[in-house]
Amino acid sequence: MTQTPRAVVEEFFDRMADADERATVDELFTSDAVITLPGARFDGGNAATAMLEWLEGRYEWADKEFDDWIESGARVVSQGTLYGVDSDGNRFDDVRYVDIYRVEDGQITRVDIYNDLAAAGVVQ
Repeated sequence: MTQTPRAVVEEFFDRMADADERATVDELFTSDAVITLPGARFDGGNAATAMLEWLEGRYEWADKEFDDWIESGARVVSQGTLYGVDSDGNRFDDVRYVDIYRVEDGQITRVDIYNDLAAAGVVQ
């Protein structure tokens, strides 16, 4: 049985948070997946790994506080706030984000990430 789109997205978050599972995140994405976020775009079967590697250079650590989930067909929207420490050692809190996922046949085909990190002075 195929997971619901939200369950696939939640599994992505779980794998990102688990050091042992992090290397498997691309299994949740199609070979032609697209991920966009402020300042970058990643395409293809290793899009998730490439995005995580890009983010590692920008943050010592970061996490999300989930406020709202919206699931409508193949689309899953996660809204909430980001917090963490950037690569310069500066702490940030309460930065709003919206992630929009498209999940088809149990795999993520697209992720568009929007956040206020630049407005909060965290990212140039």
